[in-house]
Amino acid sequence: MDSQKLNVIIDARMVDRHLHGIARYTYEIIKNMSFEDKVHMMLLVNNLNLSKEIFGQFNNIEFIKMKSKFLSLSEQIELPLVVNKYNGKSIFHSPSFVASPFIKTKMIMTIHDLNHLRFPKYYSPFHKYYYKYIVKPSALKCKKILTVSEFSKNEIVDWLKCDRDKVVVTYNGVDNRFKYIDDNDKLIKVKNKYNLPNKFILYIGNLKPHKNVRTLIRAMSLVDNDIKLVINGKINEPLMEVINTYNLKSKIRFIGYVDDEDLPILYNLANVFIFPSLYEGFGLPPLEAMACGCPVIVSNTSSLPEVVGDAGEKFEAEDYEKLAELIKKVLDKSCDKQKLIERSKLFNWEKTCDKTFKIYYSV
Repeated sequence: MDSQKLNVIIDARMVDRHLHGIARYTYEIIKNMSFEDKVHMMLLVNNLNLSKEIFGQFNNIEFIKMKSKFLSLSEQIELPLVVNKYNGKSIFHSPSFVASPFIKTKMIMTIHDLNHLRFPKYYSPFHKYYYKYIVKPSALKCKKILTVSEFSKNEIVDWLKCDRDKVVVTYNGVDNRFKYIDDNDKLIKVKNKYNLPNKFILYIGNLKPHKNVRTLIRAMSLVDNDIKLVINGKINEPLMEVINTYNLKSKIRFIGYVDDEDLPILYNLANVFIFPSLYEGFGLPPLEAMACGCPVIVSNTSSLPEVVGDAGEKFEAEDYEKLAELIKKVLDKSCDKQKLIERSKLFNWEKTCDKTFKIYYSV
């Protein structure tokens, strides 16, 4: 702890080598905040060696080792015990919905979306009770709640019945490694590594039902045979049924886990990126694709229109015929790469951290 600086405890237990979702957000906050001389960060971690490997090069950081794992019942005992030691001397930032109503230290929480409440059938009873008895009372105790879009802000205000000023929008950013790449050797290497076709539509994301990949697969039944659909991850039973129903086995390729460093090149190789999700608090993949100059089509739902603006095409989420039309339209016209790239530049981690830093100080 540093008496000359603002001390911030940040829960970083979810951060590992694979930076996706909340882990990516947490990592970027810590990375960018480490350049801020007025802040000293105390990171809650489980594995000291791994955390030193991930955060070791950053300034203004110390580690607090915790026994309890992220999203465990035991953290409800350990978290208040650890954090309350610094009551009056620091603030606690939970970059996810994980907190405790028994924390006395001034608290800020980032709630990325209310997915668990919108789609309860896809989550366990544990999640339902966790949101009701842990997240909600903790959020109500917070001095400020951060979220990643105006859409999510409206949902959170409605859920908590709180003052609108309590919830502050700090958009996610796009990492600067997502950019237009014209290095042919790099492109060919990744193309061969994943055995990619010459022309393809790309989907990157998980395959949970609310991601609505089934609508994208159905649209492929109306698209020319010379273009394939490439999906990260492994095929599951519900998607296999849709593929078999429309006899699309030859048009769709699942490429398994994609290495983080290959993602920008995949976006550069794709002819169009499609994100048909029914619900997103923010939706980072379309922005990453745009930063690489890849045209995007997104469903006209939740935060997605807010994120892509007029740089991307939109369709009603279940309308696979409209989606097929848009695919043809995008493939037939030349793409304005600069417009896509400029839109993506509106969202950067430096801006996010600057706003977060100001919130820390206001609290």
